[in-house]
Amino acid sequence: MKINSFSTLYGILFSIVGIIVGIWISIIGISDDYTYFYIYSGIAGYITGKLFAYYIIQRKNRYNHQNYILVGILTGTISHWLCWYFILLELNVGYWILGENYSAAPMNLLSGIFGVFIFCFGSWIFAGWATILGGITSIYAARKIFKK
Repeated sequence: MKINSFSTLYGILFSIVGIIVGIWISIIGISDDYTYFYIYSGIAGYITGKLFAYYIIQRKNRYNHQNYILVGILTGTISHWLCWYFILLELNVGYWILGENYSAAPMNLLSGIFGVFIFCFGSWIFAGWATILGGITSIYAARKIFKK
């Protein structure tokens, strides 16, 4: 299968980084709440990687080192926020639609836009270095693969 889009290739490669980091978090997590963390981190990695690579590099046809590093850093950073927002979305669906019982109602999705940054700070400290390095490594791997 040949992927004809640089941004799609980068999104796939960075989603692998998200899955690996998510599995690591699932293993070292202090509770069973992190069991499926790798799913959220993989999906968030793909979406952020695809969008940043498309809008910053591919759409403007600006394939240069400055943009590669910028996209790698942005993807590695913003994917944390999106991952936690997906978890908040799942909690809201579970509570409000499926009737799951929690000790309290989860934060609403509008407040969650800013509220998930609380979780991002810990996430950035713990795994931010890995996702940023993974983002930069993935984009250069995508560059090399895409050139062939």
